[in-house]
Amino acid sequence: MSEPNVQILLTWHDAHRKPEYLQYDVALYAIVHPNREDILYIGKADGSTVAGRRNAEDKDERVWRRIEEELGLYRSGFIVGEFPLIKGQRLTRQLVCDVESLLIHQVKPWANTSNVKSRGSYSRPGMVVRCQGYWPLGSKTFRDS
Repeated sequence: MSEPNVQILLTWHDAHRKPEYLQYDVALYAIVHPNREDILYIGKADGSTVAGRRNAEDKDERVWRRIEEELGLYRSGFIVGEFPLIKGQRLTRQLVCDVESLLIHQVKPWANTSNVKSRGSYSRPGMVVRCQGYWPLGSKTFRDS
């Protein structure tokens, strides 16, 4: 059973300016449009580094090539979401999946296909995710209903 009213704080960092964030192995990451406040893709690293996921073979065709061919973008922003945990909170694989799913569902990034319309089993009613730092969108708080 999920814990009610889980509060998650995500601190986002510009990976182009601070490449050490690419070595995180439990984090979210996002591809950001270079000219406007728009997130093109949200993904997660859990069990692999952010750099490993960014360079993964499945991302080449499904994400990077589509962004280049369909949007004509050959450069983009790349941000990494760090999970600074509240005392007593554990970072589990399921929690990372739930946070990723909530953000995809509410932000609806252009290149994401899963969780855009329905979140399946990745729901955690009462969870609140707050994004800070290098988060490019005006909306910074996301609630799971």
